[in-house]
Amino acid sequence: MDNDKEELIRRRAYAIWEQEGCPEGQDRRHWEQASREMQREENQSSGEKQDLETEGTTHATSTPTSPPSVSKSRKADSAGQ
Repeated sequence: MDNDKEELIRRRAYAIWEQEGCPEGQDRRHWEQASREMQREENQSSGEKQDLETEGTTHATSTPTSPPSVSKSRKADSAGQ
């Protein structure tokens, strides 16, 4: 499985290199960038899975209340200041 991940990183690094106009001496930076992108995708995927597992549940301890309404006269006073 590590070989598959390495191959994906290699392909992404190559694509980054091409997008930047094939600069010389940037292979390490391209590899690291591709690796970070891959890690981000893995983290997002695991986060989405976790979200699906907890979908529909909340950890709320009370029901939120709506903020008090502001009377029209107070709004007019505030706008004039």
